Amino acid sequence: MSENLAWDHTMINVLDIDSQIRRFAELGIDFVRGGSHKVWGTQNALGYFGLNYIELISVGDRQTAWSFPRKNASAVYDATHDYQEGVERINTIAIRTHDIESTHQRLKKAGIPVGDVVDGRRLDESGHEIRWSIFFVNDTINGLPYPFFLEWPGTDQTREEQLVKQGLIVDHPAGNLRVKRVIFEVPDVLATAEVWSLITGSDVESIEHDGAIVHLCDRELIFRTGPANHITTLEFTGAGDGLAGKSLGIGESSLNFL
Repeated sequence: MSENLAWDHTMINVLDIDSQIRRFAELGIDFVRGGSHKVWGTQNALGYFGLNYIELISVGDRQTAWSFPRKNASAVYDATHDYQEGVERINTIAIRTHDIESTHQRLKKAGIPVGDVVDGRRLDESGHEIRWSIFFVNDTINGLPYPFFLEWPGTDQTREEQLVKQGLIVDHPAGNLRVKRVIFEVPDVLATAEVWSLITGSDVESIEHDGAIVHLCDRELIFRTGPANHITTLEFTGAGDGLAGKSLGIGESSLNFL
């Protein structure tokens, strides 16, 4: 696929960013404050594992956070409303494309209810503006949040070099951690996996116990039968001896270190 889709990052909704940064630090995993999204009233912290990263997102400006609609901002809307309800959990994943207009048109033609392609932006902790192109998907997959899509300026190699220079991509004390798979618990495994197959351009593979896998580059999206209708687990490889076999619970979700 010429769009070169990749799993860019995972959004996790939290109530207190600083306390979560401390929890990860105790495990030997480094997160740094990323700044704020003024248009949504949100704030975040980022932990990088190569180019793939985790975004801890929370509310900074409550008045702004409660004032925008879900249309064209679905994942962020869901984050602000989880905050309002006191819920912490893995939200959804962001998929990186190298041709956002082609991705947008392909999904639109396939009947996916895509929102508009817009310029995304946030201010980092130094007040510098970070920019990208982004579109969300309106509606849900029978209640399950869709991923959202973004394109960063420049090549992956250039961006990785910049993030290393900025001290954002680092060697974590806990090990050479890499996100390997995400587990969705859904009522209808096959129907849900087929939508993600359409989104990613990858075939659905059956696994034991009524499950399915959709590959996204070298990573796995795993669908299992269950009532949560949400992402329940994020799994990492590369954990050192002090972290291997451990699990970190964040509200309704968990991060497992293999």
